[in-house]
Amino acid sequence: MTQPGGRSEGESATDLAVVELLGALAYGQLRAFVAAASAVPLASDVECAQELAGHAAREHERWLLLRARLDDLTDLPSSVLERQRPTFDAFFAARPDDWLNATVALAVGLPMAADFARAVAPTVDAETGRLLVETLADRDAFEAFAMTELRAQLDAGPKAHETARRAVAELVGRALTGFQGALGETDALRVLFDEHAQHQGTTPESVVKHLALEVLEAHRRRMLALGLDDLE
Repeated sequence: MTQPGGRSEGESATDLAVVELLGALAYGQLRAFVAAASAVPLASDVECAQELAGHAAREHERWLLLRARLDDLTDLPSSVLERQRPTFDAFFAARPDDWLNATVALAVGLPMAADFARAVAPTVDAETGRLLVETLADRDAFEAFAMTELRAQLDAGPKAHETARRAVAELVGRALTGFQGALGETDALRVLFDEHAQHQGTTPESVVKHLALEVLEAHRRRMLALGLDDLE
C-alpha cells in the first residue's frame, strides 16, 4: 500500500485502503464545511445567509463524525489527513466571488461528492459504509436549498445560464483531475475495488464502470433539473 496509514504491521491491505479512503473523504468534508461557511457572506439576503449558516454547521458535525471514525481505525489520523491536503486544497482553491457561482458549487459540487460516497460505500466495511452514507449522502435538505437558490439565480436569463454552465464545467474538470491524481498517489481504491469485485463475482473494471455510471447519471439528472442539460 502506498503511504500506509494503518495502526500496525498486522493490518491487511484492505484495512489500510479503508483508512486511506476515509481520510480522503473526511478531509474533503472538512473543506466542504469551510466552503459552505465561506459562502455565507455571498448569500442573496439575511434569511438565506442564516439558512446557509445552519447547513454549514451541520457540515461541520458531519466532519466530526468522519474524523471520529478515522480515529477509531488508525493511530495516525493526522498523517492520513495530511496526505489528502494537496488534492482537496487544489480542488477548493477557486473560491466563488458571487452568489451564482457559490450556488453552483453548493448545488453541483457537494452532491457529486455525495454520489461518490454512496457509490463507494459498498466497497468498505459495513460500519464505515453506513457512516459514509449517513454523513455524505444524506444531505437532502441542504441539496434542496442549494438547488432552489441556484434556480433563482438562473432566472436572471441567458447570461446567468452561460455563467453557470462555465462554472459547472470548471468544477467537473477539477473533480476529474483530483480523482485521477488521487488514483496515481495511492492504490487504496484499486484494493477496495478488487476485493469488492471478488465478492460480487465480477471484475474490478466492472466495479469502476458501475461507479462512474452512477456518478455521471446522477450528475446528468441534476443538470436536467436545472435546465443545464445541454452542458455537454
